[in-house]
Amino acid sequence: MPPHAEKVYFEYLLAYEAELSERWGDALTHYSNALAADPGSLHLRTQVVNMLIKLGKIPEASSMLEELTARNPSYIPALMLLGELYNSQKKVDEAIAVYKKVILIDSARNDARLLMGMLFSSKGDLQSALGVFEEVLKKDPDNVMALYYAGTISLERKEHAKADTLFKRIVELRPTFDAAYLNLGLSHEMRGEVKSAEEYYRKALEINPANAFARERLVQMFIAGKSYDKAIKELESVLEDIPDHHETRQRLGLLYLQERNFGKAASEFKILLEAKPGDITARYYLVLALEELGKIEEAVGELKRIVSLDPKNLNAFYNLGYIYTKQNRYADAAKIYEEVLSFEKGKPEVYVYLGTSYLQIKEYKKAEEVFRQGLKRFDVSDDLHFNMAILYEKTGKFDEMVAELKRAIELNPKNADALNYLGYSYADRGMHLPEALSLINRALELKPDSGYIIDSLGWAYFKLNRLDDALNNLLRALKYVQDDPVVHEHLGDVYAAMGRYDKALDAWQEALKYHEKEEGIKPRVEEKIRKLEVGSPR
Repeated sequence: MPPHAEKVYFEYLLAYEAELSERWGDALTHYSNALAADPGSLHLRTQVVNMLIKLGKIPEASSMLEELTARNPSYIPALMLLGELYNSQKKVDEAIAVYKKVILIDSARNDARLLMGMLFSSKGDLQSALGVFEEVLKKDPDNVMALYYAGTISLERKEHAKADTLFKRIVELRPTFDAAYLNLGLSHEMRGEVKSAEEYYRKALEINPANAFARERLVQMFIAGKSYDKAIKELESVLEDIPDHHETRQRLGLLYLQERNFGKAASEFKILLEAKPGDITARYYLVLALEELGKIEEAVGELKRIVSLDPKNLNAFYNLGYIYTKQNRYADAAKIYEEVLSFEKGKPEVYVYLGTSYLQIKEYKKAEEVFRQGLKRFDVSDDLHFNMAILYEKTGKFDEMVAELKRAIELNPKNADALNYLGYSYADRGMHLPEALSLINRALELKPDSGYIIDSLGWAYFKLNRLDDALNNLLRALKYVQDDPVVHEHLGDVYAAMGRYDKALDAWQEALKYHEKEEGIKPRVEEKIRKLEVGSPR
């Protein structure tokens, strides 16, 4: 035995043991010691380079490896390592050139061909990649990896029949190769063959329950097909295995919302928030579920938590204001929008929301001031002009109201509410009746199912003394807004004009049932009933 052989062997064993334990620094030291004792060993020099790569000393490894391959151009282990190094540095063309050298030296090196094919594929040269994989298959028809890569390229090129053949050959050779079943599922899904795709995805999951991509494809496929119950089952299955998978829990909660299963949706978002209390999006979804469940105070509490986490969260403020408005807590809604306006003056809807809240509590001066502030910034906002018109109507400024409504319609000829409001205002005063009828009909074209606009149309016909048309439209309006006192009042007026006094009385009494919805209607209707009862024939 040469005098240095014992030391080389000893250091090599120490290096190998360190490498197995992933102690790369120790391995490098021992391989270097062995190489010092046997400087002519290509294997030891290659191992030193390998440890330099493991330690991230890439420039040193590159220099040493390029020198090694230059002096020993036929030493395949070094060339293979150089190809790997170039690949890690994104030097794709250089890596391909190295693997070509390897194949010229040893044409049986299908491992080099596979790596080269993958590199061609990575740079988008699918034709060259496919050619390389097919070359491998000529030499080794049952090479599973070559079959797989050729199949994925065929799939990408939408050559589905060819892809199916390749993947089916894989599962014949290796029945537990879940990725092959996954790709068969993709191939069938791309062709719209949902049932077959589902079968292949389920086979992939049967082999490998942790195949997240197969599960994801099933979920996406079910959602696309609106089979939300199936998508929910898949996500529930994921959570059984991985209960702390937050993204899945959020998606499940959203699907529950989609399916209007608000109780389960709320439950999922609450669990998620226990783990991620700062997740504003999840908390907002919880609010939506709570609102649908009628748990309004709990929803308000969650919205306030969102505001405490994000003091400028517009959605939270808007939702709070909306809830207070639905509860007729207009003063509280106004406070919310006042706070929004303190930090957000660049959105016209803020002025609309605040101004309309003031209107509800009859703070007309404040409302006008807010609308004027808004119009200084957003004179092209038809909503602001429309709401300013409502203010003028409430404060008895008819001409100003008409001007604002006309401006709103000029800015947005499809503003159905402005068209209807102006048409009704004319009709109610018995003025410009042909124009009123035209305005209301334009509004109705935009909102054909609006009971309020149909009521306006009936009222315009009443003012034109077209009583049959008035009656027909008011009865139609009641199909959409059965609890609106004004529609019932109008119907009573039409019946009275037609001499059908019993019907008129019934309609007016029906209006009184809902009088709280319209300020001032109760004494007006009661007076009509009184006059009918004491003076009109029946």
